[in-house]
Amino acid sequence: MKTLVVYGPTATGKTALGISLAKKYGGEIISADSRQVYRGLDVGSGKVGFDDKVKKANGCWTVNGVKIHGFDLCPLGKDFTAADFIKSTVSSLVKITDVGKLPIIVGGTGFYIKLLLGGLKSFGVPADQNLRKKLSNQTLEQLKNRLVEVDKKKFETMNPSDVNNPRRLIRAIEIAQDIGTGVGIAPLVNNAHIVGLTAENNYLYRKSDAWLKTRLNSGLIEEIAGLIKNKVDIVWLEQLGLEYRWITRYLTGKLSYNQSINSLMGETHDFIRRQKSWFKKFEGIKIYDIEDKNYQEKLEKDL
Repeated sequence: MKTLVVYGPTATGKTALGISLAKKYGGEIISADSRQVYRGLDVGSGKVGFDDKVKKANGCWTVNGVKIHGFDLCPLGKDFTAADFIKSTVSSLVKITDVGKLPIIVGGTGFYIKLLLGGLKSFGVPADQNLRKKLSNQTLEQLKNRLVEVDKKKFETMNPSDVNNPRRLIRAIEIAQDIGTGVGIAPLVNNAHIVGLTAENNYLYRKSDAWLKTRLNSGLIEEIAGLIKNKVDIVWLEQLGLEYRWITRYLTGKLSYNQSINSLMGETHDFIRRQKSWFKKFEGIKIYDIEDKNYQEKLEKDL
C-alpha cells in the first residue's frame, strides 16, 4: 500500500480515523478539504477537535502527535484552485515519502479526491476573457442555468460553496465550452487503498447538528465576527457556503439567529447527501458503516 485515502461526508470522523491510522502505521496526513486550506477558517471548517493537542510549525499542523499537511495554504479572500491543490499535494507527498512515512489523504471534498485518483482532462484550460466578460453581468441563477445547459453532470457534482460562487460557475462553464486547449493531467496517486466512511442519512444529520452546536459553543460565531471585523470580503465569505454563509448573514442582519441556524443545518444535510454521491466515482473503494462499533477493526483487517 503506497497511499491510504480516507473519504466520507461531514460528521463521519475522517480526521480522527486518519490520526489513529497514522499512529498505528507510521503515517502523515494530507488534508483534501477545500475550506481547510484557508488561514483563519479553523472552527467553521472543523480542522480539528477542541480537545486535540495542536502545534503549528514547518508549514503544517501537528495534531495529537501526527503531522497534517494542507492546512493554512491560502490567505483569506483568494481563490484556491485545482492547480494550487495539486502543487501542494505533490510537495506533501514528496516530504512524507522522503522520511519513510505512509501518506494518508483525508477529506470530504470529492473533487479533490477524484483529481488525485483519476486525473483531470480539463486541467490547463486557459482563461477565456471574452467569455468571462460576457458572463460577468449574469445573475447567479443565470449562471447556474447556463452550466446546466452545457454540462449538467458537472453542475450536479458541485458542492454548495461552488454552486453559489459566480467565479467558479464561470470557470466551470469556461471548461465545459473549451474546444481542447487543456493539457490534462494523469492521476497523481496510484495503487491507493481507498476507504469510504458512511452511515444512514438521519444518523449523520444528528451527528452534524451536534457538531454544529459544539462549535457554536466554542467560538464559531466569534471566529466569523472577527473575519468581518478584519474586513474580509462579505461576498467571499458567503460564497464559502455552509457555516460561513449563514452565520455571516446573521451577523450582517440579513437573517435572525434561528433562521440562519436552521438554514445552515438544512444546507449541511444536503451537502452530506452530495458527498455520499461521490462514493460511486472511486473505483475500488471499500465502504464502512461508522454505526458499526467494530468498523475500524474490520477496516484495519482489510489494509
